[in-house]
Amino acid sequence: MRTTLSWHGNKDFGCKPDRAIQDDQNARIAPSRRAARTSGWDLVMPDLQGAIVQQPISTDGRTGLTQVAEDVWVYDGTINASGLPLPTRMTVVRLSSGELLLHSPMRYSPVLRGELERLGRIKYLVASNTAHWMFLRAWQTVVPDALTFAAPGLARRNQVRRAGVRIDRDLDDGTPAEWADDLATVLVSAPFFSEVELFDKRTRTLILTDIVQNLDPKAFPRPVRLVAHLLGVTKPDGRAPIYLRLLLHLGGRSVRSAARRLVGFAPEKVIFAHGEWFDNQGTARLRRSLRWLLPASDSGRSAASKEMAGTRVVITGASSGIGRAAALAFAERGATVILAARRAQILERLASECETLGGRALAVPTDVTDAEAVKRLAGKADQCFGGIDVWINNAGTGVFGAYQGADMALHRRTVEINLLGAMNGSHAVLPIFRRQKRGILINNISIGGWAPTPFAAAYTASKFGLRGFTASLRQELAADRDIHICGVFPAMVDTPGFAHGANMSGRRLDPGPLLYQAEDVADTFLTLVRQPQNEVAVGWPARAGQFAYAIAPGATEHILGSAFRWLLSRANPAERSAGTMIEAGPQGSSLDGGWLARKRLPPAAQISKLLVLVGIGALVLASASRSGNQRPRTRAGKSAARRAHREIQGSSYEGRSRRS
Repeated sequence: MRTTLSWHGNKDFGCKPDRAIQDDQNARIAPSRRAARTSGWDLVMPDLQGAIVQQPISTDGRTGLTQVAEDVWVYDGTINASGLPLPTRMTVVRLSSGELLLHSPMRYSPVLRGELERLGRIKYLVASNTAHWMFLRAWQTVVPDALTFAAPGLARRNQVRRAGVRIDRDLDDGTPAEWADDLATVLVSAPFFSEVELFDKRTRTLILTDIVQNLDPKAFPRPVRLVAHLLGVTKPDGRAPIYLRLLLHLGGRSVRSAARRLVGFAPEKVIFAHGEWFDNQGTARLRRSLRWLLPASDSGRSAASKEMAGTRVVITGASSGIGRAAALAFAERGATVILAARRAQILERLASECETLGGRALAVPTDVTDAEAVKRLAGKADQCFGGIDVWINNAGTGVFGAYQGADMALHRRTVEINLLGAMNGSHAVLPIFRRQKRGILINNISIGGWAPTPFAAAYTASKFGLRGFTASLRQELAADRDIHICGVFPAMVDTPGFAHGANMSGRRLDPGPLLYQAEDVADTFLTLVRQPQNEVAVGWPARAGQFAYAIAPGATEHILGSAFRWLLSRANPAERSAGTMIEAGPQGSSLDGGWLARKRLPPAAQISKLLVLVGIGALVLASASRSGNQRPRTRAGKSAARRAHREIQGSSYEGRSRRS
């Protein structure tokens, strides 16, 4: 992260590790000598022209471990940045296994290690964002069997690789199985920034890093106090510094959803890396600090208010992507969610996360292609919760490549999951809806249900079929006024879908730059539950595809086909893979597929807003320019008219003089 005051570098923005990272030998250097050495963190200060100036800073870790909750400790140190003492903090969590997790590790010292090992075995090192990693190498050297978990993108940084830091696993919004009994994770991700937050379910302690900073302005000289106030990082209601807030706004709906989830945890304590953490009234104070991310309706809302309490929602394909986003969104609002997918362990962890947010949850491992299994799913939901209010047919997959290049088993599987899976779900739930005389059925279809997708023949067939099935069912049930059949047509969404689907093209697939977020579709589901509609598009490209194919189907097919052939011809080679279509696998359990993060792009919704603003600005400038050009011409025209008038008057006078 970068700020005038402190404290970090963001992504590749310039934090540099010590030239010699501590190993076993220099770990034995006396603490006084270590404290005198440069820590490797950089003070990053913008100059008047916006250039970045880096200055070395040092740390003083004289303070010790302080227990703040059962099995939770903090270790406070001070960063001395050009003479300015700035606080930084490591959080230590002892898991139910007795192993320790070090969140944002501080500089290694034998004394600190000794204190920690009296608490338990150091097993996990967590670099929670792209700035808090500088001391990992030293800890990895002295605790070689500890696993290092890091925020997405950290492992790809050149500085991290050059420093020899080992990243064992990238964190995402899914909680690692090793911690799932004790902790929940939330990913806050935007272009050039990502941070993973931890919530200790046992003690209701939320552990953040940089998205909240709450510094005491009295610790700084007067000129620096003003800068701190302007950045918005001073207590009692400190926030993220303004530059980080601007970055996070580019993250779109996923960042706002993450903020709502953090508040939805209703934490009693909130710990963060810089400044005075919230040791009481954690939820209320966190809501104030994140008010810039929360809608006005949420920022003043009690954590106990749950608008969908009592609503019973079945979601298929819930283990990742749009299904996972929908499960969390409904649970956050108090709904009871019944989660269906093939991967039992991932479903169980998701159910636990949903319950942590305040909803009730039931995991029912189900293959939607098995009609009897889907009936059991509906029966279990009905039996456990007394009915079903919403059923979302969300499970989907696809095989990409030339039709002849893939085995018929993959094409058949695509149709079975996308079309027959939705038909199985509808067949199982409609008797319950009719018994209740109400219910909402939502089929997640895709832009592929409106316009054909080249090199995805089975996918296109299944989605065209699903759109027709949805419309036909809606006609059939028109007399049942309180039973609603809804179709949702998302544009391209950043999900793990490419990890699950089959790629038989022999080329590396890329979904392109214009990607929506799983939370965008989940929010559409919420809207349909509040106010059902027949068909809803998510993103303007979906409507554009529908319109183009309706008006000019031949031209649309030609343009799309030519574009896909050209893109495939330029793509890098890749191995052919059946993904997880036949056999379920562990890959791809997060909300997103990481495409936006790797491309460092804002989501499509934010790009569209920026383009609208740019367009409005261009129109205003063009209008002002035309007005400016017209004024001189108007003045010149008036001057010419006055001259002509004087000449006419002069000519008339001369004529009268001659006659007289």
